[in-house]
Amino acid sequence: MKTYQYSLILILTLVLTACKSSFTEEDRDKLATLQTQMSEGSFEFKATTVKPFNTQALNNVANELLLRTGNSAARINVQGENYTMKIEEEQVVFSLPFYGERRMGGGYNNDTGYSFTGDLTNLTSIINEKEKCIVYEFSTYHKSESLDVELKVFSPNSAQLHINSSHRTFIKYDGNIKWLQKI
Repeated sequence: MKTYQYSLILILTLVLTACKSSFTEEDRDKLATLQTQMSEGSFEFKATTVKPFNTQALNNVANELLLRTGNSAARINVQGENYTMKIEEEQVVFSLPFYGERRMGGGYNNDTGYSFTGDLTNLTSIINEKEKCIVYEFSTYHKSESLDVELKVFSPNSAQLHINSSHRTFIKYDGNIKWLQKI
């Protein structure tokens, strides 16, 4: 019986130790420095991978077209294509592809991606200790479409961009951050 009790105490100690956050003061300092850089300067998110919201309609079309390229409907490699989102002062400049479904009319034109300049509104930037990242959120709009944008920055070499649109399905991008020089 005592062996059982010791084993239980050992297991509980190991579980509680493993569940403890490994977020250190050094991690916080690195993210705080990165957060300051982002708030004081212009930067660019450069997309390397697109992860569309998968619906059955998208899967049916995309897998047929993308299978031969090594991509899938769930993950599309866009490395080297120069797809970006730039934050400059109070504006955001989008030049990102969109793969997914348009839920509301967009007219009859060739503008299928996110390609516009908009004003930043409702901007927030916090350090998320649980995910060990900076969560940079804002809203913007273009014509009648509104976007809620969340940029999670883990380091300059690792970032995720999530866009929730009023007219299109949700989409995610993986990429990195680059600082822009002021002219």
